[in-house]
Amino acid sequence: MMKQRSLLALVCFGAATLWPSLFWVIERAFMSPLERALSDAICGMPDHAGLELLGHCAACWAGSALLIATGIFLLTTRGGAAVRAR
Repeated sequence: MMKQRSLLALVCFGAATLWPSLFWVIERAFMSPLERALSDAICGMPDHAGLELLGHCAACWAGSALLIATGIFLLTTRGGAAVRAR
């Protein structure tokens, strides 16, 4: 059976894979109707005003990188030992 930390790391890696699509859904949910209409129009505003790499913006890559780093952290650290402040 998988340890809880391994399972959490697996969830982080899965979330990193889904993050670009999830980010798009969250972004659309917070857009006003006017912003959505402009985004959907042929001559409207681009989805992202910044640089895109492989079809995704910097926020997509940063979110995926953060989730991957969290998964690696969970896999490489020992469980059970709490961090103590001195």
